[in-house]
Amino acid sequence: MNLIKTMKILTKIFLIICLISPLFSNAQTVQNLNAKQSLKMADYLYNIGSYFNAISYYEKVYEKQSNNAYAVNQIAQAQMLLRDYKESEKWFKVLQDLNVDTYPEAGYYYALCLKYNTKYSEAKVAFNKFDKTYKGLNASAMKKKSKMQAEGCDLAIQMIAHPDTVKVEHLGSNVNAPYTEFGPIPFGNDLLLYSSLKSDTIIILEDKKKNQSFAQFYAVPKLTDSTFGESYIYKDMPINDQEIHNGNGAFSSDKKRFYFTRCKMDDNTMKMRCEIYMTEVKKEGKWSNPIKLPAEINSDSTQTHPSVGISKEGEVLYFSSNRALGTGGMDIWYSVKKGDSWSTAMNLGKKVNTLGDDITPYYDTKNFTLYFSSNGWAGMGGHDVFKSKGGLKKWEAAKNMGYPINSSVDEMYYTLSEKKYIGYVVSNRPGTISVKSETCCDDIFEIRYPRVIYYAVRGYVFDAKTKMKLPNAKVIMVSNDTVKWGQDQFSKKDTMYFWDTQSLMSYKLAADKEGYFSNDANFSVERKFDNDTMRVDIYLTPIPPKEPIVIENIFYDFDKATLRPESFKGLDSLYNLLIANPTIQIEIRSHTDSKGNDAYNLKLSQGRAQSVVNYLLKKGIAKERLVATGMGEKELLVKEITDDGKDCESCRQLNRRTDFKIIGVIPGIEVIYKQGDSGFDPDAIDTLEEQKDLDKEDK
Repeated sequence: MNLIKTMKILTKIFLIICLISPLFSNAQTVQNLNAKQSLKMADYLYNIGSYFNAISYYEKVYEKQSNNAYAVNQIAQAQMLLRDYKESEKWFKVLQDLNVDTYPEAGYYYALCLKYNTKYSEAKVAFNKFDKTYKGLNASAMKKKSKMQAEGCDLAIQMIAHPDTVKVEHLGSNVNAPYTEFGPIPFGNDLLLYSSLKSDTIIILEDKKKNQSFAQFYAVPKLTDSTFGESYIYKDMPINDQEIHNGNGAFSSDKKRFYFTRCKMDDNTMKMRCEIYMTEVKKEGKWSNPIKLPAEINSDSTQTHPSVGISKEGEVLYFSSNRALGTGGMDIWYSVKKGDSWSTAMNLGKKVNTLGDDITPYYDTKNFTLYFSSNGWAGMGGHDVFKSKGGLKKWEAAKNMGYPINSSVDEMYYTLSEKKYIGYVVSNRPGTISVKSETCCDDIFEIRYPRVIYYAVRGYVFDAKTKMKLPNAKVIMVSNDTVKWGQDQFSKKDTMYFWDTQSLMSYKLAADKEGYFSNDANFSVERKFDNDTMRVDIYLTPIPPKEPIVIENIFYDFDKATLRPESFKGLDSLYNLLIANPTIQIEIRSHTDSKGNDAYNLKLSQGRAQSVVNYLLKKGIAKERLVATGMGEKELLVKEITDDGKDCESCRQLNRRTDFKIIGVIPGIEVIYKQGDSGFDPDAIDTLEEQKDLDKEDK
């Protein structure tokens, strides 16, 4: 039996849904049959999935024919399917020592069992030997797998030498039972949902209909941070069906929808097929009868392990499937919910999916991180837990979660509770409640990270004039003016924007909205002794449609257009406004007093306006955004001759001014904040009407 076929059987029986644990019979006395009869009975039992019984008959054959490589291979393969890796290692060693050409892959499986039994140094030697000597079918693919497994041995040795600061503990008999538990789902902080194939007696394959042994959803109350009460069949949602396997649940982010799988085994082919269902909360608070999701998600293949994420396109359902056009065996796919319809399922791509099986996705929407299990990347054992940041089809390279989250065998169903320092994983590592070998069966383990203090920021966008909340303003968060944090968000009247932050770091929130000046707010996160969420609001000032905005403290040399150095501070404020609002076009307008003739004043003011434009051009503002206009004495702000006929120098000084108008918007430019003066306040530049009011107050 080649590797691909073996992995397919492992997938069907254990990994697609982890519903069916090895199926054992009561200790039956092997009948007094000859070798030929024993072999026939063994093959029958093996083919229907009764591996434990089959082994007894194959061993009977081996007792009479110790050179029967076929019987030895079948024993070794059956023990591997039962996940009794110590026995499997022993029998693959016997098969390897028989040195028959019929089973050239025996050396690979022997090395694999050594790895599963934590004999990493020996396993690496065995993989290297296999790589050098193997000449069977699919040599290139087999050697590639062998090299990856050898790499995993080095990785395991390194990770065990440098373990993560995390505790992994068995949840005990209140949760776990013989056979298998899987799919833990934290429901708030006080309840854990999961699925289990519980049975008080040994499950006999031939009697499965009579025993009615189907996986069901259970719940267990969390009494304290580290103790659980008694588990019970979960009945608050209509998700259990006594005639079929139920499991692999996931809530939507708003807890209004619950996705899960129902799986059925074909009695003739012994193949398991799963489909994803959904129930949702109705107005009266009751959950609806489950409906099967449409063909965009449920294909003719198996689909399972739903997990829910969010994106700007809508609710995202991540799931595992072995449908066509995938990368390998089981791949992770996604579909986006748009109203009541779903988009065609898309593959996550090769940053996540491999030639092996990639399963049990869990998407953390706060950290934009996908956790999943795979046997196609280099790892410590069979299925290791990996993580990748991203969403939809864009992902970072997968990263192994390390030891002790991963072990030498299988780890799946990694998930986090709302208390991010507590998580769960399903594993068949030693320490489970077992019906056969120490690694036969899957139990739920708790992952406890060192207590982490979580920091966040939230707030609203307001109209600076009306103080009313502004919806649909684009808000982003950056650090060091260049590093963007998470996805862009849009303000709402009923929901604050929200980002996770880190202590001892400085951030900047920036907002843009059509018809408003862009603005931002700086804040720093101090170290706290408990979780802390800061409130930081952003105020946007409406762009005046017509009236000019005065730029204060702009000075020129007497009777010249040359800018004086003390003008630069005021002009830099205008520059920062243009940088923060890259779509606006402005008209720079320079005014003189009424001294001199009209033509001279118009020429002088045109030169002064051009001096301002030239200053901004040198600082990098595009010329198409700037228009210089000399106003001369056309728009005097105040009279320069008093009622008693005296010249008013202070009035002339007030008329000698520079202002600007926003005259248009450059199309096709997206307003995305990158840099600028975070302290800039458009309100600091007074409008013409405000300047008049201030003058009246001064008088």
